[in-house]
Amino acid sequence: MKIGITGGGIAGLTAAYRLQKAGHSVELFEKDTQLGGLARSFDFAGAKLDIFYRHIFTSDLPVIDLIEELGLKQDLLWLESKMGFYHKGVMYPFSTPMDILFRFKALSFIDRVRVGLMSVYLTRVNKWEKYEKITCKEWVEKYVGGRVYEVVWGPLLEQKFGDMADKIAMTWLYGRIHSRIASRSGGGLKEYLGYLKGSYQKMIDTLEAAVVKAGGVIHKGDGVNKVIMENGKAAGLSTQSGAHKFDAVILTCAPAIVSKIADFGSAEYNANITKLRYVGAMALVMRMKKSLSPVYWLNVAEKDSPFVCVVEQTNYVPKEWYGGDSVVYIGKYLPTDSELYKMENEGVKNTFFKYLKKIFPEFNESDVLEWKINREPFSQPVVEKEYSKIKPDYKTPVPGLYMANMAMIYPEDRGMAYSVRLGNEVAAVINTAK
Repeated sequence: MKIGITGGGIAGLTAAYRLQKAGHSVELFEKDTQLGGLARSFDFAGAKLDIFYRHIFTSDLPVIDLIEELGLKQDLLWLESKMGFYHKGVMYPFSTPMDILFRFKALSFIDRVRVGLMSVYLTRVNKWEKYEKITCKEWVEKYVGGRVYEVVWGPLLEQKFGDMADKIAMTWLYGRIHSRIASRSGGGLKEYLGYLKGSYQKMIDTLEAAVVKAGGVIHKGDGVNKVIMENGKAAGLSTQSGAHKFDAVILTCAPAIVSKIADFGSAEYNANITKLRYVGAMALVMRMKKSLSPVYWLNVAEKDSPFVCVVEQTNYVPKEWYGGDSVVYIGKYLPTDSELYKMENEGVKNTFFKYLKKIFPEFNESDVLEWKINREPFSQPVVEKEYSKIKPDYKTPVPGLYMANMAMIYPEDRGMAYSVRLGNEVAAVINTAK
């Protein structure tokens, strides 16, 4: 079959790679001039750097297997991570169960025990369906305690989802905890995270080369305007360069874009697509003369903070990759219509730096050698109660039209491994249907 794919992120590239290997003729269209989507990189600090902080867990088998299949196993490094938690002027170590149990004084000892038991319990539960009808807030307050929600999960949910925080289903938190604890070894005392030397752009470039070598065609800077329908079936794609005929089409773009370029011929289905909402993401990344702290990932659980985390890349991977300087991300999730998202870069920088000084009094802007801000409008799916009722399948109501995007990885949380899984599975569905 001749197959058209919209979107050159990890899911689209993986699907193109699998389908081309299976003997199909594939053409992929990406509106940007660079492939990779949310996983793409840019030139910074004399190296390739991911636009957003990024790592993989030992449980992320789809992406690990793909990296090995592409011949990049030697570049995948497993490094110990150090986590922290900032609360009311204090930065607590938050890496191990011992840190939480004996050092996290923001909670009483009994509440710390409850936090640990919560993690243990959720990793052993394999039926996520039981959490569909209750929110994170309701579940944590009922079974773990109001103080735990107030100090830990409430502020983090508000930082991630804003006004929708109290509507997020417990399935989201379950999926986040259930998969991540599997990355701990040594009885859960340490967490090792994977990073691809040279940034994940190396995987993206290798995927692109493999698709092209197998005969696939990749169109960069050629966005899709509309899915062409003929006799009730998907028959092609209309792009900036013209019309392209296909036997099947895969949409890997966000639901908000899908709803603009495709009509599924069903009012109910079209309405469900519009219910699949995302929040955007913003990250300021900077190169500094000095390190901020020994922590890799610092959660900032303060309602007045303009960002949710401070991620010091060079406390995770070697500074030598970036000329010996410190590289730090400051991250935030937020709606694209928010004042901060729309603010000019200088204003964002000043807002972030002012609060950063509150956390790290010794921080001095004169130590910042360069900085850049990246934004993406579709980053984190918003998972409300009974999300499974609107979650779409790979097959749509239109014959020959398929969909694979991050809104469909529920009940797991988003991540590169799930993007790879989406590409693998939508390709398998098409192969089965041929």
